[in-house]
Amino acid sequence: MYQESGQTRIRRIIAFRDKPPYGDGSGMPCGACREFLIQLNSENTKTEFLQDYESRTSVTLGELMPYWWGKERAEK
Repeated sequence: MYQESGQTRIRRIIAFRDKPPYGDGSGMPCGACREFLIQLNSENTKTEFLQDYESRTSVTLGELMPYWWGKERAEK
């Protein structure tokens, strides 16, 4: 995405493990990936991750990382 267009804002991510959409375990990104997404663009705290395929519930990156350590530095 970034390489081709330079865009850094991400609206939604769907991640599956094993057999989509019914694989066992969470498809949530790891801590390092969450960190990278926020560093890429602070607006990515609004990025939605599909939490449950059947109910279509989602969670935002900001909810997953409410107290991100780099917020003040990124705003400067």
